[in-house]
Amino acid sequence: MFRIAIQVKELISSNLTHAMDSASNPAKMLGQLQREVEEAIIGLQGELTQAERRLERAKAKLNEAELRGADWTDKAKIAMDNDREDLARSALLAREECKDAAEAKREEIAGLKDDIREMTQAIRDLEAKHTETRSRLADQRAADGGSSSAGCSSAASRTDRRMDHISRLEKRTEFATQDSATSRGHAATEREIEEMRRDRKINEELESLRGNDAKPAKPAARKPRKKTNKAA
Repeated sequence: MFRIAIQVKELISSNLTHAMDSASNPAKMLGQLQREVEEAIIGLQGELTQAERRLERAKAKLNEAELRGADWTDKAKIAMDNDREDLARSALLAREECKDAAEAKREEIAGLKDDIREMTQAIRDLEAKHTETRSRLADQRAADGGSSSAGCSSAASRTDRRMDHISRLEKRTEFATQDSATSRGHAATEREIEEMRRDRKINEELESLRGNDAKPAKPAARKPRKKTNKAA
């Protein structure tokens, strides 16, 4: 679960009316709460963006593992066709590793989807709390008469610009984190089976060519000889 879960839940569940009644300076308290909600939205949006990118990478890795598994199955068949049970066994072991990797990615994808749903809902709740807090703060300042509407508008404008800037930065940011390199322990097996696959393809093509060239030519038809009567 995302790192700021406790703070987010506390902000969402906060009772503004109760907080204002118990605060010595309600306007100050509301201003502080508004800033905390804004920071939580920014932080949570960053967590959401990272989770979405991890999800896309996990989906790509799952697809890769599934394709690799199918390829190893085909290679095992080729090895058996060439009476190489040892290579076939190695290929099937590699296929099982691909299956394990695929299952791990499926579990990771399921967890990421749950996190993304929860974070998306939390952002909606925080935005609703932010709207409520700003409205209460504007009302309180108007009642106190201590801040001009221009000052409120200026503060809101600065906050909006800051959040827009954060959003633009997140869209441009490319995370350099990459999954560790895949194991290469089966490279020799794969290389030898690939050579067998290539040889089989060539042999099949040669056999096809031999079949086309082996058709015997039809002998030319002979004309019947005319019988002649010999003189007695």
